[in-house]
Amino acid sequence: MNELAAVIPFRARTGSGEEVARLIADALPHVETEAGTTTWLVLRSEADPDLIFLVDLFADPESRDAHMSGHAAKLILASVPPLLAEPPSIHPATVVARKLASGKGKM
Repeated sequence: MNELAAVIPFRARTGSGEEVARLIADALPHVETEAGTTTWLVLRSEADPDLIFLVDLFADPESRDAHMSGHAAKLILASVPPLLAEPPSIHPATVVARKLASGKGKM
């Protein structure tokens, strides 16, 4: 089975990118308790500092579903939307290829 993912771009209001990234990153302690969330990244664009990406990888569909309705998602959705220029959109995805720390990998 291919590894599942979710990619969520957050478009912050002008000048709010740093705060949005920090608020999303504040959910990390909750994500660390999720065994099925294998990778969780908060990325702030260097080309557009008001564009934040949340990238999650999951062991299986149940883990993705649990994460999307879990404490981390609730925390983010409770704190971030007032700072956004537009609502975030969740893009469920499947990992096609990835580089592993110990070498090359392809799914």
